[in-house]
Amino acid sequence: MGPINDIPSLTKKVLDAFVSHNKKTAFTVAISGIDASGKGYIANLLQNKLEANGYSIANINIDPWQNPISIRLQKENPANNVYQNIFRWSDFFEQLVFPLQRNKTIYLETKGIRSDADVYYPLVYNYSNIDILLIEGILLFKKSYQSFYDYKIWIDCSFETGLKRAIQRNIENLDEERLIYDYDTYYYTAQRYHFKKDNPQQAADIVFNNDPVLS
Repeated sequence: MGPINDIPSLTKKVLDAFVSHNKKTAFTVAISGIDASGKGYIANLLQNKLEANGYSIANINIDPWQNPISIRLQKENPANNVYQNIFRWSDFFEQLVFPLQRNKTIYLETKGIRSDADVYYPLVYNYSNIDILLIEGILLFKKSYQSFYDYKIWIDCSFETGLKRAIQRNIENLDEERLIYDYDTYYYTAQRYHFKKDNPQQAADIVFNNDPVLS
């Protein structure tokens, strides 16, 4: 089956998988792709559709669980370093994801970090009796993490289109030259490494085309 590119079809695929879910845990959908592929945008649209169908949804983004810049953006072997150290992986899964999957409910007070600076802010997760957990972020489809999810969605997007979107949104608050340097040196280098190591698109249950260039 080829990629899909509309939210109603994606919603139907998720609900079909949800209906066959026979565990007592929250049905967990991971949404991944390269930086600026539209993961968060698609996750929000999917959340709205699922909620319109009467389901209780937790939609979480891994970005606030980043490590400080000095850890995640090191010039020595940047691809492997970002791949391994961009996020506090263990904390994210053990403090948030696994308890929410098991209990379908969580109240967690923690701290998030901004993407553009080593500035922390209060972060509260408060969910009760959810049906479906959406997790959105880059590098989620590492081979060692794939079994953590019940359904995996890959957001397909070229690096060229992703970079254009990254420049437009500029959540890093950098000048364009530095932004391009960081994406070419760190983020997209790590994600190409991810492609070779984990073949994330092949691991996905469904591919959602979010790039007109690939149509």
